[in-house]
Amino acid sequence: MEKVGILTEKPSAARNFAAALGGMSGTFDGTEYVIVNARGHLLELKDPSAMVPAALAERYKSWELENLPWRSEDFRWEREIRRKVSGGKLVTDPDAKNLLRELKTTLSGCDTVCNAADLDPTGEGSLLGWEIVEFLGLQGKKLERMEFLDETPASLQKAFKARRSVTSIEAEGDYRKADFRSKWDLLSMQFTRVATKVSGANTVLRNGRLKSAMVVIVGDGLDAHNSYVKKPFYENRFRDENGVTYADPEIDRFENKADVPGGLRSSAVVHDGTTRKKTAPPRLMDLAGLSSLLSKKGFGAKKVLETYQKMYEAQVVSYPRTEDKFISPEQFNELLPLVDKIADVVGVDPAALSHRSPRKSHVKSGGAHGANRPGPNVPASLAAVEKNYGELGREIYELLAKNYLTMLAPDYEYDQHRGHVEKYPTFVGSLNVPAVLGWKGVFVVDDDEGDETEPASGATRLGKVAEPFVHEGFPARPPHPSMSWLMKQLEKRSVGTGATRTSTYAEVTNNATGKALMIEKRGKLTLSSLGELNHRILPGTHIGDLSITEQVFEQMAQIEAGTGVTPDFLALVVDLVRHDIEKMKLNASRLPAEVKDRIAKAGVTRAPVEAIDLPPALQFTHNGTVVTRAKRVFGGHRFTDAEVTALLAGEVIEITAKSPKTGTAYTCKGKLESGVLEKDGKQYPYVSFKPQFEERAPRTDLVTGVWKGKKVSFKGRGWGANDHWKGKDFTEQELAKLLAGESIEFEAKGKTGRQYTAKGALAERTLNGRKVVGFALKFDDAKPAAGAKKRRVAK
Repeated sequence: MEKVGILTEKPSAARNFAAALGGMSGTFDGTEYVIVNARGHLLELKDPSAMVPAALAERYKSWELENLPWRSEDFRWEREIRRKVSGGKLVTDPDAKNLLRELKTTLSGCDTVCNAADLDPTGEGSLLGWEIVEFLGLQGKKLERMEFLDETPASLQKAFKARRSVTSIEAEGDYRKADFRSKWDLLSMQFTRVATKVSGANTVLRNGRLKSAMVVIVGDGLDAHNSYVKKPFYENRFRDENGVTYADPEIDRFENKADVPGGLRSSAVVHDGTTRKKTAPPRLMDLAGLSSLLSKKGFGAKKVLETYQKMYEAQVVSYPRTEDKFISPEQFNELLPLVDKIADVVGVDPAALSHRSPRKSHVKSGGAHGANRPGPNVPASLAAVEKNYGELGREIYELLAKNYLTMLAPDYEYDQHRGHVEKYPTFVGSLNVPAVLGWKGVFVVDDDEGDETEPASGATRLGKVAEPFVHEGFPARPPHPSMSWLMKQLEKRSVGTGATRTSTYAEVTNNATGKALMIEKRGKLTLSSLGELNHRILPGTHIGDLSITEQVFEQMAQIEAGTGVTPDFLALVVDLVRHDIEKMKLNASRLPAEVKDRIAKAGVTRAPVEAIDLPPALQFTHNGTVVTRAKRVFGGHRFTDAEVTALLAGEVIEITAKSPKTGTAYTCKGKLESGVLEKDGKQYPYVSFKPQFEERAPRTDLVTGVWKGKKVSFKGRGWGANDHWKGKDFTEQELAKLLAGESIEFEAKGKTGRQYTAKGALAERTLNGRKVVGFALKFDDAKPAAGAKKRRVAK
């Protein structure tokens, strides 16, 4: 019997498959199977410098603009086991390495390998599975793909029976488009390097297709909001006794109230008619919309993603990374029997849900995972949700469930009363009076924007007589950017799924390392100093324009359809980078002085480094990198023109510099010399002033040992020496006690020649800004040495 190895994306998916098929291994529908799982992406593209010929490696490590842009043709495009930061260094993730070893052992024993990773709009699940198969060298086996919309037993059983044969990994359009996107995004690292170098930032200025566009949108929005000037306008209007206003849409507006023409008189109101109007329920919510609402309650996007994922794995909510805005008839019918139970959990009266047939606006054929909604595993109560997933889990379920239930309630209905002023018929007014609460009795989003307006006065009909008045109005102020506002801007351009927008938002607002580009407070957004710097250098760039993401998605579609190929599209990135280098340079040169000062005070930018241009004889080449300049400042000393001339002639000069640690001034001689600095496993060639110090004779008074678990050196010979005493040379026994943390006692003489009993132990103190270890006295009243008077001694 043929054995199929089912490769799932994560442990929770493996558990759901096991529940659907009858165990982690066994036989289902006459086919023997074994289920294994990854843990997200186990592999990643190698560092650029590791995927090019050795002669080019240093160039691809460099952040200098002269080494950009990269040529995509130089890359071998290889993947390696994912890495993580450990002890301040980037190392191979041991968990991923061990898991890959286990996967190879199990899948090597199968006749067929079936990729059962998630079905994502961007093909990410396809890439996740197939890159593992390729890395483990299993592509020679029979290959299959399993596709499912959710992880209910029925869906997984159906998907197992409908496994699709795969002729080759490269033939999979989903894989090709996701592979292209991952390579394009690696090439986009160049934009981060350019922005960091051009801006003078003292930390990495992160840029990317969606990150940069978010910064531009929010920055432009803040500029519009903050530059708003509240300037009134005046115009004639009428108001009746019920508070309904009548306006002429074509009437002139005036800057000064005194200029508004008078002469209007009170007049009867003519009722033009009443129309019953309806408003359908809001569309189903995506993860970005859900996160936007929760941000107003203080929940961060990252936490929303994490909590939602846990709830999805328990099938309490639906698949997170969907791009669908509707559900299929099958998905509608699956939840229909559970509606009353869901309503009971979130406190909605089932009787209010009288529209239980599919709405064409919400239920359509097609799609994939369907819009975000409650899952088939209905919790016993909101308290049960909170117990398992915390307060945020409760909020997620309540919002998602109520939003879903609105489509099962009747339309909201209202009567619109229309009228005009009899003597001045161009002045018209209307009043909307609620008639049937419908879905609004189930759930109303805080920032819901309906077409109708509710009567503020409680009026139910138009008045009989309207009186003229001069209305004072103001142009609408551009809104303060918020998460909800930003997500709407992105959604208008159909950029990414709700989950993608939310995860990127979580990244740019994460200030755990002090590198956030945007700061969120209860949903309201501002730019950090780093974000403001980025915003000021991005205008006119490709990476800061949403059209670049639209272009990449169009290229992905062509690659998936087979009408375009990856190498051709990757080769286009070089021109994008070349354009953005010049544009960022220009923007940086035009930064207003007040912006520069504000950003500099925030500690975001480096002080400009003055440099000396080196003649060819002093230039230094190392692994393809040419150093053509040297710093003009050393130890706080700026070389004079005469000193520069001498240094460029290869001469030795004498200067007075300051220690960067202690600030102590010292005199030294030196000249320009080249070298290579090694840091974090990388090599950085340089040419700089190198001081020449006379070699000092080695100290003979120091002893070395291990104290409190660390290696230390301290004065062990001639301790306390003065004009009356040669000092103390600690014996081997005394040294052993000191290093063991014990105190010792001995006879000593002070600076006046007076004898005393000294008692002390090793201690750490700060000297000239450095931590040093040495013998320290313990003072207390003690017996005087033999023949001496009683006195205060060291103890």
